[in-house]
Order: sequence, then structure tokens, then C-alpha cells
Amino acid sequence: MLRTELDKESRRTVGTDMFMATVRKYTRARKLTPRMLNELIDHIEVHQAEKVNGVYVQKLTIHYNCIGSIEIPDVSSLPEPDVLIQTRKGVAVSYSQAQMAG
Repeated sequence: MLRTELDKESRRTVGTDMFMATVRKYTRARKLTPRMLNELIDHIEVHQAEKVNGVYVQKLTIHYNCIGSIEIPDVSSLPEPDVLIQTRKGVAVSYSQAQMAG
């Protein structure tokens, strides 16, 4: 039983070390490339959109290689993101703190 727990913890540490080594390669990246995504992300779960206070909210769960998904418990302490993505001609998606909460 104890040996199993030690082996599991050892694999988790190796996975975390591998992930951090990969992240360090991209600390000064200016844009996200397909290669970066393939190295860092295992898969992304897109959850059903829900209408909250008249606004549609859709949760994404990002599963990173080697470490799994990361839950951020309190996003209110993070700086407000300033993200605007041109998804296709005439369509832009923006993200704000109010949209991300929930």
C-alpha cells in the first residue's frame, strides 16, 4: 500500500518536472503556436453553455500534459484579462472578468 502511494507520488513529480521544463521553453513566446499547444495541452473539454444573468457562459477545462487540469479557486484576485480574439471575419470574441467568473 505504501509502496503504491510512493510510486504514484514519484510519477506525479516526474510529470510536473517535465511540464515545467516544457513551460520554461515558452516563457517569452509572443504568440501561441500549434507546436506549443501540442506540447503543453493533452485535451480541452468544452462544457454546455449556460445562460447566467442574461449572459451565456461556457466553461472550458484544459487538461495539460503530465499534470492534468488545474482549478483556480479565486479568479477575483487575478488581474482582469484583456483578451480579444478575431475568430473569423466580422466575429470577435472578448473575455472579461465578469464572463469568466462562475
